[in-house]
Amino acid sequence: SPEATAHAIAAAEAAADKLARDIVAIDVSEKLVITDVFVLCSAANERQVQSVVDAVEERLHAMGSQPLRRE
Repeated sequence: SPEATAHAIAAAEAAADKLARDIVAIDVSEKLVITDVFVLCSAANERQVQSVVDAVEERLHAMGSQPLRRE
């Protein structure tokens, strides 16, 4: 959906702002009911991972989205 695409782009941009690497968005809309897109990335260490998570959550929260879960 256009909303899912906008959220995925926002999440990827927020992750990139915190120097995440290997950012990939995977369309799972035809395979899963719970979500349309997975956004995956990596970071150099645990502290940077937490920074990326916080930035993504803040960006999506500003768009009116709440995470169901984090992994």
